[in-house]
Amino acid sequence: MNLKDLKLPVFSKYVILATLIILIMTRTPIWQTIEAGISPIIVSLVLAYTLDYMVRFFMAKFKIPRPFAILISVIIFLALIFTLGIIVIPSIIDAVSSLIKAISNIDMKALIEVTGIQNIDFDNAYLKQFQQSIIDTIAPILQKATNFTGTAVLVVVTELQKITSGIISFIVSFVIAIYMLGEKRDLLARIKRTAYAYLNDRQVHTVYYVSHLANRLFKDFVIGKFIDSTIIGFLSYFLFAIFDFEYAVLIALIVGITNMIPYFGPFIGAVPAAIITLIANPSHPIDVFYMLLLIFAIQQLDGLVIGPFILGDSIGVSAFWIIVSVTVGGAAFGVLGMFLGVPACVLIKTLIEEDVHKKLSAKGYEGLETDQMKTKVTKHMRKKPS
Repeated sequence: MNLKDLKLPVFSKYVILATLIILIMTRTPIWQTIEAGISPIIVSLVLAYTLDYMVRFFMAKFKIPRPFAILISVIIFLALIFTLGIIVIPSIIDAVSSLIKAISNIDMKALIEVTGIQNIDFDNAYLKQFQQSIIDTIAPILQKATNFTGTAVLVVVTELQKITSGIISFIVSFVIAIYMLGEKRDLLARIKRTAYAYLNDRQVHTVYYVSHLANRLFKDFVIGKFIDSTIIGFLSYFLFAIFDFEYAVLIALIVGITNMIPYFGPFIGAVPAAIITLIANPSHPIDVFYMLLLIFAIQQLDGLVIGPFILGDSIGVSAFWIIVSVTVGGAAFGVLGMFLGVPACVLIKTLIEEDVHKKLSAKGYEGLETDQMKTKVTKHMRKKPS
């Protein structure tokens, strides 16, 4: 290819895009510096995006001007934060403090003897080896947990600065989000003007189409999953309190938060729940079994009744794609990636399927293998703006 035939504007766009992807995926120091600078703006966008649903609800329901709707939404949001701060957070702090004290009082040998793992006599050599592996694995973990109490105070002190910095950053982001809500029309108008200035009409229509599709997918999934997990958290707390489990608030919070992660969430939440239950009452290891059984029952109720009722068909993909998206998202971006990887995967999969459908239709293969597909392509098809 001749260099004269190379379109530099198009080439430069791909270079910039590839550079950003590499910086994000490799987590280089350059990207970390950029991330530190733009993270408050990203938090502001997330807050403004979330609160805007509440603002539009009040505007449509009560026919009030946007400034008053913003004021009401902000008051409600601050009231929720205040309630969380004076009711839930103190309970969590007390539970964690009590848990740290309980860890320091654990007698490792007595705990292993009480569980009875070493007393089970297996005839099979492989089972005996597996039995010893369990003991050798659990003992160091619990021993490190007991040693943690000696440095717990130091860890708390060193983290206080980060917590304070995070609170200040959140306040700044919240103020910026309020300004974003107030100047929504101005910001959208400037974004539209910029898009039409630097892109052709077809590219602009594509960007707006993808944006609307992403908004629908993320809104349906994130909001639905948040409501679902909140219900699961409260339900878990009431059941744990009824059965008189210690640290009911802390375990219910863990179960509710991890429930946000599809498929893997219940398993992730069950592990710390079992450990905390064992630490709380090491002389009755059977409580761990009851705790896990209760969590299993709650998750079954969520999977069969609560989840489908709230989420409906907002995900719209098979379990295979959900597991893939959670795995890849978690490997690349941690817990947040495990959660947001699902709607991101659905978005990418939908766009690719639509493009494949379009190209096959042009070649005369419109219905090729569609009867073998679990989710039909037409299920996600949306008419692209012309």
